[in-house]
Amino acid sequence: MNAPRDLPLADDRVVALLDDRLQRMEAFADQAGSAIEQLVNAVVEVQQRPSAEAPTAELDALKTKLRELEQQLAVDRAGRDFAHVSRMHPKSRTVVFVGTTYFGCNVKYAWLAAHAQAEAMGLQAWFLPYNAEQERLVGELGGRCLPASHGAWTPEHIHTALSAAVVVTTDHFLNPNPYAAPLLAGARQVQLWHGVSIKEIGLRNLPGGRALGPHLARVLATCGPYATMLGTAAAGEAEWRRWFAFERYAPIGYPRNDVLQRTPTEADLAGCDREAYERARTARERGKRVILYAPTFRDGRPEWVLQAGLDKLAQAAAQGGDLLVVNLHPVESPQIPKLAPHLPGVVFVTPRTDAYPLLGQASALVTDYSSVMFDYLHTGRPVLLYRPDHEAYVQKSRKLFDDKLAELPGPLFTDAAALAKALHRDDLAQTPAHAQARDRLRAQWFDHADGQSAARLLQLIDDELQRAGAAPHPG
Repeated sequence: MNAPRDLPLADDRVVALLDDRLQRMEAFADQAGSAIEQLVNAVVEVQQRPSAEAPTAELDALKTKLRELEQQLAVDRAGRDFAHVSRMHPKSRTVVFVGTTYFGCNVKYAWLAAHAQAEAMGLQAWFLPYNAEQERLVGELGGRCLPASHGAWTPEHIHTALSAAVVVTTDHFLNPNPYAAPLLAGARQVQLWHGVSIKEIGLRNLPGGRALGPHLARVLATCGPYATMLGTAAAGEAEWRRWFAFERYAPIGYPRNDVLQRTPTEADLAGCDREAYERARTARERGKRVILYAPTFRDGRPEWVLQAGLDKLAQAAAQGGDLLVVNLHPVESPQIPKLAPHLPGVVFVTPRTDAYPLLGQASALVTDYSSVMFDYLHTGRPVLLYRPDHEAYVQKSRKLFDDKLAELPGPLFTDAAALAKALHRDDLAQTPAHAQARDRLRAQWFDHADGQSAARLLQLIDDELQRAGAAPHPG
């Protein structure tokens, strides 16, 4: 399709040209669907008016929409072609690790392990960054990194992607580079995901019909099929098959949890909020407790945290000589400027940073429905559940599977005053039954708790490379 041309101002020729372009677009891609229908209706409306009444602004808006739609259709067509090329392209022992919105989670620790062992394993470990900051961090660590901007990709970068035999992801593959997923379509994909869930995710996280749209379709399309789905326990396989499509299930544990079993290295701390980490580490060295509050997000209700009673928790922590660290989900991070000025003693973790080294410094965890409570079981330390909006959450956010928590890992609170009272106590309202429940939950949902999950993943990646028939790199 030719590039869009600048059109003259409002007259019959404009309408005719717009109508012609719409007809060509309909022939080009019948999947344009509702977008084209809207544009057709708009053009018809303009046609029905006298030429003099057709506002220039309205026509300019139509032209803009047409350009955007034409561009998207061209990208989609190119993506399908690249995917075809990727599926028939010869594969080498190249592994691409796909970054999520921040440099962290399982993919960060998986890539660190692969980067350290790449030469010994005879593979190339590449990182596909989500943004320029991740590209910078990987470069500082001496890693191979594809450019964040697809405009900066060289023929060698494109060849690398087409040759990749294995792709490792930790979330839905929604990289800003529209050509990344198609160029990697022929690789065997290993999905790490990011937590033991007690809420609906993946293929079962379906909204009502009013919320259906292109973004949801794209997300659901990235729910598989995967070559391998990573998990933490054999007991969870049926659940993961409910949510995702995959060939085999590997309950080998999460690489990110390895850092909870060791003193973080400099590489581990890349992408972290170093100031928050150092304040927590220093506080513990001085004998203070570090209380980490890490709630999950609310669908469509980011302001809920303003009513969560953080002032009461901060006061309780200050009176006890404790340090309160708050790690909000990125969705709620815009609320931090509204909260921080009124809570000077609270450490707010910088959004979209890796919190797992910090998690290892926490004396106790306060959370709600987040999978972080399961990861924290590796520490053996106290957990407090705080759910001030439980009814609203299950009605407006996600269906819960609290049967996983038939035995609670710690006391449950529904109001800030009660939680604050518990924070005043030396035992944080923990009982022997809570400690026993944490041990049983860890045994139930983690087949391994030895700090070696990344090492097992490397063995799995090597197996996937062999399954792909990947050829060794020359030299």
